Amino acid sequence: MEITWYGTASILLVTSGTSLLFDPFLKYLPEGYEPDELCGKREKVFGTAANILITHGHLDHLSSVPTLYRNKPCTVFVTDTPAATLTKQGFPETKIHRITPGDVLQFPDISVCVYQGKHIRFDAGLILPKVFRLSSWRQFPRLIHLLKLNFQHKENNEIVFYEIRAEEKRIQIMGSADLADGVEYPTGADALILPHQGRSDINSHNEAIIKKLKPKRVLLDHYDDAFPPVSELTPVDDFCRRVSMKVPTEKMLEGKQIRI
Repeated sequence: MEITWYGTASILLVTSGTSLLFDPFLKYLPEGYEPDELCGKREKVFGTAANILITHGHLDHLSSVPTLYRNKPCTVFVTDTPAATLTKQGFPETKIHRITPGDVLQFPDISVCVYQGKHIRFDAGLILPKVFRLSSWRQFPRLIHLLKLNFQHKENNEIVFYEIRAEEKRIQIMGSADLADGVEYPTGADALILPHQGRSDINSHNEAIIKKLKPKRVLLDHYDDAFPPVSELTPVDDFCRRVSMKVPTEKMLEGKQIRI
């Protein structure tokens, strides 16, 4: 199977007979922040997807769905809270398939096991520097707009952890870098797609997750600056080099296919 990252937590997984798209997000970037062709490529790839799986309802995981799919045939797999967000925005209920932890979703040559996940807790060491950063206040109207969008896209402790089983491989996808207490997650997956953002101590935090899940390979996503000034680019190269001494670890590059 092939896996391609398209920024933030957006993952396209393709087998010989099926494609699944996870958390498509078009990014909220200031004009001129990135080349137009990158935006266009992202929107083109997302727009052709038919099976969209959402890990949780935050704006950088859900907010692009109405823009992309309101008038296109598709099925969006979500828990109750993001489903309610979509219907409130006028998204057709007929395109929504509600899921809950414990479900197993069946596609022609893929099965997807749904587990309870957990959202990472932002700490003061991450938040305070952004609050007092001059660049944040220079973009105050944009900051207020992003905060408003955030309040409109609630998570409500509904976050799922997906394990995809296809072609005799197991791929785990986390929408946020934390694990729920009391859940017995399967270990030893062929690849773990792990967000690397959300805490000032994200390196040690994610090392603990890798130690618990024991994947054969780690692919880092969600480390990019997708909605400044709220977000920022998280350095990952040193982390990859250090962790690779125990398990192969690499950052995903936008638009680059990885074969598992």
